[in-house]
Amino acid sequence: MYSALKAGFLALPYLSLGALAALDGHCPPLGPVLPAPTQPSKHEAVPAAAAALRGIIDQVTATYNGSAVAIGVKSIHESKLLFEYAHTPANKEKRGAQKVDSDTVFRLGSLTKVFPVLALLKLKDRGVRLDDPITKYVPELRGLKKQAREDSPVWVVDWDEVTLGALASHMAGIPSDLITDIAPFGNLSAYGYPPANTSRMLGCSGFFGTAPCNKTAVAFFEHYGQRPPAQVPFSSQTVYSNIAFPILSFAVEAITKRPFAEFVTNEIWKPSKMTRSFTTKPDDALGFIPPKDIWWDANLGFEGPEGGYFSTINDLHRFFDAILLNKLLPPAQTRKWLKPVTATSSTGLLIGQPWEIFRAENVTSDGRMIEIYTKTGDLIAYHSILVLIPDYDLVATMLLAGPEVSGSAMTLMLSRIIQTLLPAVEQAGKAEARAAYGGTYVDKATNSSITLSLSDDGPGFSISRYVIRGVDVPSTDPGSTLPPATPPRLDPPMRYRLYPATANSGRQTSWRAVGTRGTAAQVDKADAQIVWPMASCLTWAMMDRVTYNMGARDHFVFDVERGKVKGVEAVGYGVFMKKEC
Repeated sequence: MYSALKAGFLALPYLSLGALAALDGHCPPLGPVLPAPTQPSKHEAVPAAAAALRGIIDQVTATYNGSAVAIGVKSIHESKLLFEYAHTPANKEKRGAQKVDSDTVFRLGSLTKVFPVLALLKLKDRGVRLDDPITKYVPELRGLKKQAREDSPVWVVDWDEVTLGALASHMAGIPSDLITDIAPFGNLSAYGYPPANTSRMLGCSGFFGTAPCNKTAVAFFEHYGQRPPAQVPFSSQTVYSNIAFPILSFAVEAITKRPFAEFVTNEIWKPSKMTRSFTTKPDDALGFIPPKDIWWDANLGFEGPEGGYFSTINDLHRFFDAILLNKLLPPAQTRKWLKPVTATSSTGLLIGQPWEIFRAENVTSDGRMIEIYTKTGDLIAYHSILVLIPDYDLVATMLLAGPEVSGSAMTLMLSRIIQTLLPAVEQAGKAEARAAYGGTYVDKATNSSITLSLSDDGPGFSISRYVIRGVDVPSTDPGSTLPPATPPRLDPPMRYRLYPATANSGRQTSWRAVGTRGTAAQVDKADAQIVWPMASCLTWAMMDRVTYNMGARDHFVFDVERGKVKGVEAVGYGVFMKKEC
């Protein structure tokens, strides 16, 4: 369908594209519309927002008598946290930490799931690919079908069709879990269940004082095949899976011939300088333990790699710094990892490996859509979340535990953090971008000039003046078609915004211009005729399309010398313009 759309649009002049959707008719590319700020803490808006946020969270935690909260927010470009918060409740177990701070250990729950995926990505040099079938490394899985009710797709997982990537992204369709079976925990006839079949009980779980399960004997390979699949692999109906991640850890162990916990500790945590992270329960005095808690001591056994690990706010920030500064994976592999791979029935949620990626359109001043990469975790009393907002190089972490907190409370608190802090960080980014790139660029020899401004709330830079060799580009732009012999006189003229591309050598930075003549009203009118939203927003399909002498018309490259922008080249026009002081 997209090839047909692009072919049709390519034959039309820009003015016929009408309204590229969103933001007063503008349709920015997905991603940052300005460079992320490198010193956000120095902008006056950020400490003011942090103070306001502290007041908001103080009001929430004022009622927490047995629950602890630890929060950190950090730019990857700064060594210190932008925002740091800790609440120590009056009631807590005496054997645990008596004061909560950013070094207090909490249980991570499912945030643990990032480590099996990263472990496999780090084994790329051994030929491991996420498209590999899991049976390449754990062939014993094929034997599980002998436990099924019958040999059919309704009752048996075809493990040869299940890839490492499918397991990492909840697309394998396998049974979601094993140790969460509730049959051993009391008479449940009042809920309509029949008497429990003791031959189908695990005899372990790690919960409520029971022994942890191991992957051999009765726990996994003797019972898991009794569970029918949730879906076929790669179904559109994505089903969250806990047990996929212990299975991934089996693969890591088969490849490395090392215990999975040892691999994570030595190959991920040590290079990240994580000193207070644990694969098993650490000394009680290091962690927060809610009053009368039974979950701090729970041992998930072989399912530890899906939800059994422990860490701190500071260690989680060290971990994400290591990811985003490419200390754990090469840059291209890191970028590939931080991408969605499938959707859910929520229009605001995509799934990665194993990221939960939320999309929001109500947190930036320009109203554009941004993506918020997260991994959440819940282990009854413990709740965690690791958050990346790539457009601003901003990372947030939250660790909560106790009877008054929940996963939904954590999500609400995260929303307050984003709503309060992100606009201030955005202001900091605009101030840095304005100082570095804003202003007028001129080449008198060719009568060319361009002016970049941030005078409105629109995305990226507004190009308020754009003259090349004496020609006013906005009023003569013929769009994505062969220019006619006589340039058109467009009324109203095109409106351009300039956005950073991802290519940056340090000496030069690459940007792209996107133009539109449509107003917000025209966008709404055009999009109302199409069954899917934002149908006219096709910037992704139109960039880098028109070239002259192999240079793209929309391509701009800034020269940077000793941190100062000296000028910009309009690549397609072959003109270099110096920045006026």
